[in-house]
Amino acid sequence: MITGVVLAGGASMRFGGAPKGLQPFRGRAMALCVADVLSAICAHVVIEAPPGAGYEALGLPLIHADPAHAGKGPLAGMATGLSGAAGRDGRVVFAPCDMPLITESVYRALLREGTSVYAVSPRGAEALVAVLRRDALPALLTTLAHDKLPRTVAALEAVGARAVAFDEAAPFANVNTPDDLARLTGLE
Repeated sequence: MITGVVLAGGASMRFGGAPKGLQPFRGRAMALCVADVLSAICAHVVIEAPPGAGYEALGLPLIHADPAHAGKGPLAGMATGLSGAAGRDGRVVFAPCDMPLITESVYRALLREGTSVYAVSPRGAEALVAVLRRDALPALLTTLAHDKLPRTVAALEAVGARAVAFDEAAPFANVNTPDDLARLTGLE
């Protein structure tokens, strides 16, 4: 059984501090749009988010990063997702909550390519669009124990993840600001 994790633990500073994953896109919270995609390929989907951030209202199980990893970015969420996958398939699928156009076909391609992989779009590395083996957890925890963290892609490569290139940029459209959301909504 593969676990899917929607990463929603960021501070959303460029979005005025409002949780990005709760912002509506096509009538649903962006985090739910992403969860719908993961649900098509994963038996179990959870949202990684800070306690009390409002994601409880979405009705999906929540997991929370270790408070010791506060402020350590997406690697903390990925470690949390890997630790919560005990007893399931050896892989965990990750998706950022602010990529509402991500597709099932992207994840199916990643799953075909290997057990620890991340996407690369024409825009560059998309390290949060990833599939990782559970055995990457100890190395990620070691990385998180340091004060200065490497870029996410470097940390993933250090645990053996490899890049999988995609030709299209559209599925990887990322919403960082209200203007990004307005532009993406205008493409409908």
